[in-house]
Amino acid sequence: MIPISNILEEWCQEEIELEPIIYSLKDVILPQNLPKFLTVLSFINIILLCLVTEIKRENRTVHIAINIDKKYFYPCLVFLTSLLDNKKNSTIYKIHILKGNSIDETYEEKINTLITNFGKCNVKLFFYDMENDFRGATSGMYISIADYYRIALPSLLPTVDKILYIDTDVINLKDLTEMYSLEFRDDIYFMGTLDNIGLLNELKHIKNLTKYMNAGILMMNLKSMRKYGIEGKIRKYVRGHFLNHHDQTAINAVCHENLGILSIKYATFTFNSFKEIVEFNDKQNEINRYSFEELKQAFYDPTLLHFVGWVKPWHKGYKNKNQKYWWYYAKKCIYYQEILNHYGFKKKEVKKLLKKIPKNGGLLRRNYKKL
Repeated sequence: MIPISNILEEWCQEEIELEPIIYSLKDVILPQNLPKFLTVLSFINIILLCLVTEIKRENRTVHIAINIDKKYFYPCLVFLTSLLDNKKNSTIYKIHILKGNSIDETYEEKINTLITNFGKCNVKLFFYDMENDFRGATSGMYISIADYYRIALPSLLPTVDKILYIDTDVINLKDLTEMYSLEFRDDIYFMGTLDNIGLLNELKHIKNLTKYMNAGILMMNLKSMRKYGIEGKIRKYVRGHFLNHHDQTAINAVCHENLGILSIKYATFTFNSFKEIVEFNDKQNEINRYSFEELKQAFYDPTLLHFVGWVKPWHKGYKNKNQKYWWYYAKKCIYYQEILNHYGFKKKEVKKLLKKIPKNGGLLRRNYKKL
């Protein structure tokens, strides 16, 4: 028989949250005439039952991180709308929002109101003021300093072992539990989608690259990054180099031997046709290419859709068939009218876009075909 002291010691080593377990015992009433040993055993069984419940709750918890500044505030609201619209009721999202100086309490309140509007949705928000962190790092027209904030996640979240980082020029189309359940090897710090275009651009600056990862959607192994001091190494690289693709360059340069390939079915780009995604795959290094089945799922039924590039779906000049999907969730957002006003769109323009969405074949994506 295992002593209860050993069980408690094991819980502490595993960093299991005991507060919900203790709280659940406050209303437990046992018969007064029970023998003492039965009373003790009953309490032990109750505690173990609560423990199992708590472990199951943790297994349904998904840690998500996003960077925001004033420039990407409305895309952030649309992303969060898509995130919650496709979440299972049983899934718990802990959303860590890394914000720049331009995001004050007014903006935070809007985000809180958006979450509250979904009712009891099992979502917890955590805001982190990044102040002037990474000030002076390379930035550009559509890449801001806020993009570097993800590098600080290992030290910002010392008790979180892994996290799913997502850019806000993304829409979410599925519950993220399956994606978040992906396991890391100890020597893999990031998992991301292959990006051959980025690879070709970076070969001039970074030697010995055999694969290159897009940093817009990342599974991050925070536990190993802390263990091997990866945050400090990336920060040092950022300070000492011109970054062609900003933080993405730094991550690939420092960790190119410790990158895992994320299936494109989880995080895909805005391809206009299946032919485009096949051609994209053909340009990858032969040993790193995705399977045909992965390409099918990425094009027809992805988890996350990333609007890469300079021009975005909220811009008037955007020429991509996937624009309608971004506006589908913008219309669902409680701040839809603000979004229209901010980007100069009219409701009739959005209505015309949304007419192009198939009426069948799934929630939002294209109809399935036999290829």
